[in-house]
Amino acid sequence: MSELRLNRLTGEWVIIAPERAKRGGNLPRPVAPIAVPSFDPACPFCPGNEKLSGDTLYSAPGEDDRWAVRSIMNKFSALSPEGEVACPIGPRAISETVNGVGLHEVLVETPHHDLSLAQLPVDQMQRVIEGYLNRFIHCHADPRVRHVIIFKNHGLDAGASQQHSHSQVVGIPIVPGQVMDRLEGAARFFDETGQCLACSMIAQEHEVGTRIVAENAHFIAFIPYAALSPYHMWIFPKVHAASFCSLPAEAVRDLAEILRTVLAKVHGLLANPPFNLVIRSLGPKENDAPHFHWYIPIVPRVIRAAGFELGTGMYINPSLPETSAQALREYQV
Repeated sequence: MSELRLNRLTGEWVIIAPERAKRGGNLPRPVAPIAVPSFDPACPFCPGNEKLSGDTLYSAPGEDDRWAVRSIMNKFSALSPEGEVACPIGPRAISETVNGVGLHEVLVETPHHDLSLAQLPVDQMQRVIEGYLNRFIHCHADPRVRHVIIFKNHGLDAGASQQHSHSQVVGIPIVPGQVMDRLEGAARFFDETGQCLACSMIAQEHEVGTRIVAENAHFIAFIPYAALSPYHMWIFPKVHAASFCSLPAEAVRDLAEILRTVLAKVHGLLANPPFNLVIRSLGPKENDAPHFHWYIPIVPRVIRAAGFELGTGMYINPSLPETSAQALREYQV
């Protein structure tokens, strides 16, 4: 029998319905992936093609005097780096508008065209995280920016438009409604209990144990009790902090190692699925917030939201979180 579970962090109800995984269908299967070269002369992110992508905003040195990680302005930026934030219509208007001012960068994660984030060695993953930190702090230093999101789309079905492995960093002049909703939910929990919701969840996952995928001294990765979809995973720092920029130097390596481990497990077990990765965090000035705990959700796109999700705001997960966690935990990389 299915059951409804409440995801306390997102405020969303989920129907856990393993029987739906047995459904048949007659839609065509996707074709086999095409082999990817190590270098593509037409790729704007490959070394030697820098003129195709624009000026370098940040780089980390690699082998043979070339960069290992490189950040550039997104040529198709959703926001403009020029101008000032303004709300010309006024806050009481029905159609409220804010100028599209902000920062939108692309962080190229590797010089190798044929390597995905899940295939990078730990040293390179650490360089990527250091790049994330640098650009996160840089964006927040802009007084026009109120929220910064770091995200990765891997695969066409996850929204990626370029084969070469990359992430994006966006500095937004507002705080998005979804972020506000989750902050308010976390604040209510703190007001009612005096505890951080995420810290309470981490303690519960340690006590139960069945949904943990991996952990080390500084981080824990688990599939939440009410995962919105199969293999939907969260990585949390074990020590409470509201901002990603508070990550101490000694913990960067641990984050690289656990991120490399869980992504390699997802890549191997699920045959390189499309996925989305996000760093959900408050800004540097809000690091002492007692109710919010920064974290990284990873969402493999193995099912698609459809009419039920659109009409109800609820998700149907055809996989038990405990079963998904066990499969990932036991998969050897």
